[in-house]
Amino acid sequence: MMQQAGQPARSLDGAQLEKEINEAVRAAMEGARDATQAARTAAQDAARAEAQAQRQPGTIVFPTNGPDPDITVRVDGLGIHVQQGQTSTTVPIRDVVPDGLVKISWAFAAAVGFLCIGWPIARAIARYIDRRGSAAAQESALRQQFESRFENMERNLDTVAVEMEKVSEAQRFTTRVLTERGEPVPVSSHTASR
Repeated sequence: MMQQAGQPARSLDGAQLEKEINEAVRAAMEGARDATQAARTAAQDAARAEAQAQRQPGTIVFPTNGPDPDITVRVDGLGIHVQQGQTSTTVPIRDVVPDGLVKISWAFAAAVGFLCIGWPIARAIARYIDRRGSAAAQESALRQQFESRFENMERNLDTVAVEMEKVSEAQRFTTRVLTERGEPVPVSSHTASR
């Protein structure tokens, strides 16, 4: 063994020297073993950190027990991707939801939209047309009533005019007859005022 500063030199026999050398080698080997284990753990942590950094957002990782690699699940516009180590499987999204179901859902959404929006609008338009039609019918009935009254009034006026013409004709005839006989023609107060 080497002499350290400040320590007196001691003499060692061969067996004791061999024992100290074996202890030093054993300690060095345990230190090397611990350092190797720490290096492996650091390398595994670094590999996981690198794999974590390479994963895209939205990736789900299921850790496994034992030596099997982790299972990753990722979803994008093309499908659902499942990967474990080098094995990868993709399930297309278009196969997950059948086309018939998509068409039915669109038809249902359109029907609900029509019922919520289109039906009240259609009813309002129908009421407007109905009111406009009933207003036109009332206007037409009123017009027919006025035309009927005007026709009655016209007939009555024609009748009155004919009667007045007859009275006038009778008065002229009476006046002529009286004038031919030589009798004086009576003048009524009504005729005199004219």
